[in-house]
Amino acid sequence: MPSRTKVEKSPVRSCMTFVLDENLGLSTEEKAWKEILSGAGISAERSTDLVHIDEMLASHRADIAYIPTADFHRLLGKEDPYYRGLAIATSKFSGEPNQRSLLVVRKHDAANGLGDLFGSQYGYVNKSCTSSYFAPAILLGKQGKRLDEFLKMVPVPAWQGQIDAVTSNKVRATMVLEDIWSSSPDNAQNTKIIGQLDGCKPPVVIVRRDLDEATCKTLLDALMAWMPKGLAVYGAFRPYYYADVQSFFHDLNGLPPGF
Repeated sequence: MPSRTKVEKSPVRSCMTFVLDENLGLSTEEKAWKEILSGAGISAERSTDLVHIDEMLASHRADIAYIPTADFHRLLGKEDPYYRGLAIATSKFSGEPNQRSLLVVRKHDAANGLGDLFGSQYGYVNKSCTSSYFAPAILLGKQGKRLDEFLKMVPVPAWQGQIDAVTSNKVRATMVLEDIWSSSPDNAQNTKIIGQLDGCKPPVVIVRRDLDEATCKTLLDALMAWMPKGLAVYGAFRPYYYADVQSFFHDLNGLPPGF
């Protein structure tokens, strides 16, 4: 039988740390959240520095984290059993932990599919982004191609900024959440859809495996009761189940080394 990786026991801390990718839209500055976290002895650390967040998780300096699902997959891929899933965000339109990523170009672009974009400038948010980085990597991987060899990768602002980068001719194409694309009628007028990937996963809240049940319940109850504001990218949370991410993890496992 394969050997089991030992779960490292957490050091005793006077205050637990909850690190959040600030781009994901969960505001712990709200009064209710401040009271919940303070009462549970949790300090929130918000950051847009993904390298810093990854380092905190790799060194187990965070007790709780809100991160893209692909980053959680990376942790699991390193056979690091320190964290487990607690909650997963949802689409604010469907209420399900599934989203669709659309491949869009300008309205009158001659391209009709991903295969027509070889060598083109492509806008992506960052290398943790499910919809703009991993979605095209998965689509190309199924064709035996590598993302970084097929497209010229150009960092662009997130969400509507991706679409604006296409319409302003900064890049030829991007992949963006359907929830974002459909939020403005102008997007349908100025761009066309030439591909898509279903089953993209919203971000997840993870906790160290030995976090006490009372704290986990307090967090999960708060996450499920939280109502995102109208402009939020993601919807409410629901409990994390591996079945919700299994197909996406399978696709990620099929990517070449380095992703």
